[in-house]
Amino acid sequence: MNKKAFLCGVNRYVIPGSDLRGCVNDVQQMRQVLVELFEFAEEDISVVTDLDATKSNIESGLTDLVTGATPGDVLYFHFSGHGSNVPDDDGDEADERDEIFCPTDLNWQDPLRDDWVRTLLDPLPAGVNLTFVSDCCHSGSITRALAAPDATVRERYLPCPRDIWAVESNAELTGSVRGERRARESAAGPTDVKDVDLTEVLLTGCRADQTSADAYIEGDYFGALTHSLLASLRDTGGDITYGALHAQVLERLADRGFSQTPQLEGRADRFDAGFLTPFA
Repeated sequence: MNKKAFLCGVNRYVIPGSDLRGCVNDVQQMRQVLVELFEFAEEDISVVTDLDATKSNIESGLTDLVTGATPGDVLYFHFSGHGSNVPDDDGDEADERDEIFCPTDLNWQDPLRDDWVRTLLDPLPAGVNLTFVSDCCHSGSITRALAAPDATVRERYLPCPRDIWAVESNAELTGSVRGERRARESAAGPTDVKDVDLTEVLLTGCRADQTSADAYIEGDYFGALTHSLLASLRDTGGDITYGALHAQVLERLADRGFSQTPQLEGRADRFDAGFLTPFA
């Protein structure tokens, strides 16, 4: 049984006015928790931050994380940074949008699409526990406005330039910007816990119609999701199931007045498993 992690935190962006403040702190703190509570070896945790968190490096890091995985392995991926969505380029999205992660060198003409991630993760063997935490936004209102640099809370969302152009030129948008994330859902109706046929267990920062907060909490900047996740893991010593962890995170966010609602997605029989414990 192997334990490996790949952590990515992006505060700095090549797009002016887009910088965040809590993303590097998110992954540094998560790295400590993986070592202290879950016995990950230091050498088995890869971290890329800021200007090193390029599209190429993120793709390479994720590929290295899952390549050669076998049943019983425990893998962890954490992304803290901006998210967005762009017009679907291959017709596989019901809402005509592809969700994307935003690396430091974000290129709107060649983004890091969810299609690529799905293709990489789908072949994972049964019995591999891959936990995938996405503390970013994948939807939001179409606006040029970004919060002031000293704002207490900023949204982890970047508007797609093609959508801005459409709004400002009175043209029609392509697809629904607030559409559902790509998933093969088996449950009908909206819910914060989704029984979905995924190879990973996915925890996202918010619903598709919300944004994730980059906020000043307890004397430092964090992603609101990651801060709540870290607090719950530390309070329980890491001895908690995925379902219980999700419930605690929801409660902590509500107590602090955050409106975002994290989503737990994956195969329902895994929600009662211990966080970062082997499935086989």
